[in-house]
Amino acid sequence: MVTIGYPLHLLLGLFTSTSLYEVIQNLAISLTCAVCSMKTFAIWWKFKDIDGMFEIVQRQDEHTRPGEQTEYLKQKVYPPIKNLFLLFYILCSMVVITGEISVISNGLRGNWLLMYQSYFPFDPYASSMNYVIAHIYQVIGLSFTVTQNLVNDTFGGGHLALLGGQVHLLGMRLSNIGHNPTKSMAENNKELLECIHDHLDLLEYRRKVEDVISMYMFFQILFSSINMCVDVVFLLLFVQDPFTMIYYVCCFIGMISEVLPSCYFGTILEDEFQDLSYSLFCCNWPDQDLTFRKNLRIFVEQASRRIYVTAWWFRINNVSFLTAVKGSYSIFSLIMNTR
Repeated sequence: MVTIGYPLHLLLGLFTSTSLYEVIQNLAISLTCAVCSMKTFAIWWKFKDIDGMFEIVQRQDEHTRPGEQTEYLKQKVYPPIKNLFLLFYILCSMVVITGEISVISNGLRGNWLLMYQSYFPFDPYASSMNYVIAHIYQVIGLSFTVTQNLVNDTFGGGHLALLGGQVHLLGMRLSNIGHNPTKSMAENNKELLECIHDHLDLLEYRRKVEDVISMYMFFQILFSSINMCVDVVFLLLFVQDPFTMIYYVCCFIGMISEVLPSCYFGTILEDEFQDLSYSLFCCNWPDQDLTFRKNLRIFVEQASRRIYVTAWWFRINNVSFLTAVKGSYSIFSLIMNTR
């Protein structure tokens, strides 16, 4: 009733809109809810891959050594992921609360309207009962949708951050190989082979993450330009009361937050994979035997390739985020010039 019905009743409401105010108000939330539902189905469709991703993480954690490596996880990897959840939790709560307060405050001034112009199989303004039913559905639907967004939008950014942290830990292990005088050359070679296996595991992890998020991140980057632009236009041209202004400010920050964390952690992930070559150079390879150096050379060839996560046409990195922002500004300039 919400995942399919909510975006559908909003999109159908576009055809019943009679003013520019209603069209702009409806457009941003319609696209957001439609993309949210698509993200939900995309993650559900690839749920088996998600199980495989956590199995890889568990194997990597088994190789994490106490001390510097566990401290890196606790101080550098986990806090950004927790902050990402906290950011979305605050934004999602603010969107629902300010949206409801905006409707009530306008209603107390004599202007009882629904939160969004939308389609219902009945006239929501024909009676008080009809209005209450329609309003409750929109509030519950919005709450459910922002909860889905909380899960969906933290999924990509959280896993990219975790993957980047695991790649960094692999680099720390590689750079320490050969520097322990108590270990033999055979033991150093065995450790190198374990790192090669872990590297293949992390490449598989990257493939699974890309498999799950590539489709919905493509549409997220594509439509975020429109959504950010629509929110700004609505703020500048139509918003008058403070609660509605806070609501659309939260929506605008939410549009940025849906794209920026994944792009930011995607950029860090690219850099971490690229730094593996330097970590291999830092190990004590000159003092090792021929077998070790042969394995090292093969690993260097593999690690020197540029590794990144894509969303169909876009790489998930900061360049894609800047592309979305530039696209939003271009659409905004076009609207303001033709106003």
